[in-house]
Amino acid sequence: MGSDSSTNAGPALISGLWAATGITIFILILRVIAKFKIRHFHIDDVLMIAAMILTISSMGLLTHSVHHGFGKDLVTLDLVDLEAVLKDIAIQVPLVTFSTGIARCSFVLYLLGILGGKKPYQITLWTAMMLQLVCNIIAAVLPLSICRDVRALWIPGTKTTCGNTVAVIHFAYFQSSVNTATDLFLAVFPTVIFWNLNLKLRIKISLILLLSLGIVAMIASIIKTTKLNQVPSVTDIGASGGVELIRWGYTENLIIILTSSIPCIRPLLISSVRKFSSNAKSRSYELTGPLTGNKNNTQNGTSPSQNQERRDDDADSVEQILRDAYQQNSALEAGHGITKQVEISVVSDDSSFGDNRRSP
Repeated sequence: MGSDSSTNAGPALISGLWAATGITIFILILRVIAKFKIRHFHIDDVLMIAAMILTISSMGLLTHSVHHGFGKDLVTLDLVDLEAVLKDIAIQVPLVTFSTGIARCSFVLYLLGILGGKKPYQITLWTAMMLQLVCNIIAAVLPLSICRDVRALWIPGTKTTCGNTVAVIHFAYFQSSVNTATDLFLAVFPTVIFWNLNLKLRIKISLILLLSLGIVAMIASIIKTTKLNQVPSVTDIGASGGVELIRWGYTENLIIILTSSIPCIRPLLISSVRKFSSNAKSRSYELTGPLTGNKNNTQNGTSPSQNQERRDDDADSVEQILRDAYQQNSALEAGHGITKQVEISVVSDDSSFGDNRRSP
């Protein structure tokens, strides 16, 4: 199998990436639970699940390649192991690229759901989403189609004709640059929009922080771009074997899925904290409950606290917070910043009504 195991970076690579994948899967599960809880499970969640499935499939191929020696100096590998490693890389890189593009689409659709009320926002977000998606699709398909016989990517000496491999690398740099710019835009765009909304400063800052976590993905994308010259192939195996390129490619992918899902679990976390803090007071709620006179709610099978909890959970979602903010802004614009609420109540004097009825 080649060189000494002490120079093998493969086991440490897959151990770290599988640990990060496990954390990401856990956060994604919480996202799905939270979205079902507030009844906001939409196409963006389906796309994020699809992206995670592609990542797991690709991780399986990466693990298989490590078992064949990926992480060692590829020059030292037997021909059978080298072919297995190069074949796994040729398949897993497009899968990760597809997954990353789909994950960004999911986040853009999530933003469209909460910011898509205005036409300029829709055009801007759709343009950013389609641009990065097209670039990622081309970057994933181009290496597999550069040669007439795709086996030339992992079997040295395959008789076939290939296109300009240098052009493939150049487009990979362009694609990574587009991804980096998209991550920066998706981190800055919500910040600019939310800052002008009529929200409490605390809520405004928390939403900005939650939806601007993509800046971390941008950093990973930049680092990955600097490693593109390490991609292994039958014509350029390289001593490093592309370990750093693979590491940062998966890191970028997992960070995007993770940071795009964290904002969605906000209502679930807040709901859990409220339940935990209210357990200590449950006995006092039971004592005071019958004195509140809320019999209609209990007759319907739902207690007042459950109704309030459901309203609180929905109000804690990012979608609901921003929808309320947009409604407040619209009301202020329509009323020139001043609104007035008038309440009128009618009280009937039953005693005087009874006296008039008894008089002849």
